[in-house]
Amino acid sequence: MKYNQDLLNKIYEELALGNSIKSILKQLDLSWEGFRKLMHKKPKVREEYEQAKQDGVNYLLDNGVESLKKAIEEIKSEPNQKNGLAITHLQKEIIGLLRFKATHLLPKYSAKSQIKHSFNTETPLVIKWSKE
Repeated sequence: MKYNQDLLNKIYEELALGNSIKSILKQLDLSWEGFRKLMHKKPKVREEYEQAKQDGVNYLLDNGVESLKKAIEEIKSEPNQKNGLAITHLQKEIIGLLRFKATHLLPKYSAKSQIKHSFNTETPLVIKWSKE
């Protein structure tokens, strides 16, 4: 199947809703390898893919927070609910996973690091990481 703009827009829309690229491509009967090659050939496709992923993480984070708030309200209204604590812990795990995904997979949410360098032809390039 040829990647036209309509197909790419569908992929970006699904990514922005937090769906995984694997599930999207499977649903559309497309291969990851083909999509990956397209991203290498066309930097704009990669850029739009990365933006859609960021939007998807934002969407999932917001959705996770809303789900957690809803679970807390349900527990408050039914204090004898047996599974209330388990539901809350599961919701916290979801938020933790989303936070991990955001901080580790999307540069926008990662801690910024500064790289210091000096180029001199007589000395080797040394890279040092410092916690500041």
